[in-house]
Amino acid sequence: MKSYAKSGRSDHSAAISVAGDQGSGGAGADAVQKIERLGIVSYSNVAPLHWQLEPWPEAEFVSGVPTELNAKLLDGTIDLTLISSIEFLRHRHLLKALPDFSIATLGPVYSVMLFHWRPWRELGGSQIAVTTHSATGTELLRILLETSGIEAGFVPMPPRLDDMLASCEAALLIGDTALVEAVMGREIGGRKPLVTDLGEAWFNLTKLPFTFAVWASRRDTPPSERLVAKLRSAREEGLGHLADVAHKESAKLGLSPAVLQRYLGNFRYYLEPPDRDGLTTYGRMCLPGFAPEEVGFWQM
Repeated sequence: MKSYAKSGRSDHSAAISVAGDQGSGGAGADAVQKIERLGIVSYSNVAPLHWQLEPWPEAEFVSGVPTELNAKLLDGTIDLTLISSIEFLRHRHLLKALPDFSIATLGPVYSVMLFHWRPWRELGGSQIAVTTHSATGTELLRILLETSGIEAGFVPMPPRLDDMLASCEAALLIGDTALVEAVMGREIGGRKPLVTDLGEAWFNLTKLPFTFAVWASRRDTPPSERLVAKLRSAREEGLGHLADVAHKESAKLGLSPAVLQRYLGNFRYYLEPPDRDGLTTYGRMCLPGFAPEEVGFWQM
């Protein structure tokens, strides 16, 4: 298994090697223009990827949480979205990803968090409430528990920490809700829960980045060159104006702009080789019979 020390993001190289066939039409040169439906995940960590991006006549935007957009991509309701890694890997024969987009971290993620009353290695036999908004985080938690020899039951629940911890020994939250709860560190029922960052736990286990999501489409619906170019341009704008992105998102969450900027600056948005290694390692650990060469990327 490869390991990677923590380092800053390097710029994406056009020469990056991509897996899968080139796929005729992968460049998206459409004979007849069609409306492309783009899924937009409504979490702050995705905001730098679509900063200042607005719909145009050939594009429609559909917002939602990861589980909603995962389902819409799989049933063809939308054409391209940031899909949870576990769903991308489970449906690797149906989907292909853009070669240079990700939501990944090398170490702590700060927004995929387990809140628990006992040390997490003592949760054997417990019931753990897991948010209905996440598939990748839930599977990551299962891997971390199993590799530590811990057996626990999962109870899907809406992402409300008070309710989750009132009925279960631990609770998994993701996204903005997890970030806000972790930063606030508030008491629940008169006491503060312990908190474990699953991105950090993954790094401690594998010494690899964890890739939480990738931009993907169905193999029979390649994205157009124009759409991909606009996404790349929006990402450059977002990362080039990260303070502005953080200021806007902090107002929504009730957190300081400085906290949001540190949070957003921690992500790896370019799906570099280490992030791919983390993605395929995750696939091998959670999917029987998984083979990395089955994962496809558009040559764009």
